[in-house]
Amino acid sequence: MTSVSPILVDRLLAISRALAGHTNPGEAFRATAVEIGQLIPHDHMDVAVLMQEGASHACYEAGYHTSWSSLAEQPLPTSRSPVRAVLWGDVPYLLAGDAVADPRFHFDGALDGPIFSAELRSRIVVPLRARGEIVGALNISRHDRDCYCHEDVDVAQQCADFIAPYIFALLQANEAQRAMLAEAEARNREELLRVGASRLTEGMERERRRMAMDLHDQTLADLARVARQISALRSQGVARTAQLADLEAEVVSCLTELRHIVDDMRPSVLELFGFRDAVEAHLNRSVSRAKPPIAVGIADNSDGSADDLPETTRTALYRIAQEAINNAVRHAGAGRIEVHIGSTSSELLVAVIDDGRGCDPPGAVASGGVGHMRTRAALIGARLEIGRAGRKGGTRVEIAIARNAGNDEAAPVPAQSAEAGL
Repeated sequence: MTSVSPILVDRLLAISRALAGHTNPGEAFRATAVEIGQLIPHDHMDVAVLMQEGASHACYEAGYHTSWSSLAEQPLPTSRSPVRAVLWGDVPYLLAGDAVADPRFHFDGALDGPIFSAELRSRIVVPLRARGEIVGALNISRHDRDCYCHEDVDVAQQCADFIAPYIFALLQANEAQRAMLAEAEARNREELLRVGASRLTEGMERERRRMAMDLHDQTLADLARVARQISALRSQGVARTAQLADLEAEVVSCLTELRHIVDDMRPSVLELFGFRDAVEAHLNRSVSRAKPPIAVGIADNSDGSADDLPETTRTALYRIAQEAINNAVRHAGAGRIEVHIGSTSSELLVAVIDDGRGCDPPGAVASGGVGHMRTRAALIGARLEIGRAGRKGGTRVEIAIARNAGNDEAAPVPAQSAEAGL
């Protein structure tokens, strides 16, 4: 710096004190605005900072905010900045007596709306430099015309030179922190997928063993009994009508059991008729043998939103609802089970509600059916909530998932049943 006045030195020291302790670039900049205002009176001040190696730019404002503030969260191409000439190093600075009418700030695609709406007429734009490169621009404005001169430009540049390294360091630190968080989230998601896949594999192995036992203890035993009956009829040489009816009933029972097992392994109703009908079919089938009988109801106000989900996501959602229904039938002692399907502009909601004995919200670590539901929900990015249905008891299981879930990131979820009990 050259010819620095004592007043300027005092102001720079005040700016230094104002910067101290801030870790956010926007807050650090705003803390300097009052002190810079003692040197260069202004109605509006902002700093444009380059991102992504200069391809885009963000903006932080002091005082009242304009639409430029949105650039702090959503940087846009530098080519659209009204001060791109300074950001690109094409000119050493910009000094405007009336920026509203100055063509240097206005071109096709320029983000120049605030210049008009906030009446930013008198403007000084000077570059921010760090490590010998332009990293942004300091923009100082007033509503009135012709408020600034070249001496003000010199002062603004000295202020910019003073704050630029600090602002640049904060930007670099924030960028590093965001990168670390993104990496940590990626690692956590990878670990979640690994653990989730492992848990689902263990659950499916238990399901295979359960189905093998069902086939051995129920269906194969029934078929063996049918075979013995046929052998006995053959040895008798003649079969009465009643005997044939009993035999037919046994065969039908075996077919029904096999159909249930096959449906559990491959949800054909879901594939052929959609989510709502598949849930209703499973609901009716689950309570068909309940003693005492369980009443059921299903309401769908989602306009078929579930069927717009990718197949693997929809199947996982069906399995969660299936598990919730199974738990209600087996463990709740319910007289009625209802399924509500609804949607908002952003989410699909599925709730399984019973009027049974109720349950306490499960802990962070849950096993069995609840564990399977949580794992499936986590794998498809759904929110799962389990709690009491109301003051009189009962249980409510609610699944919420983004309507665009799974379009990019959904992990394939095996379609085998996860009917292990709680």
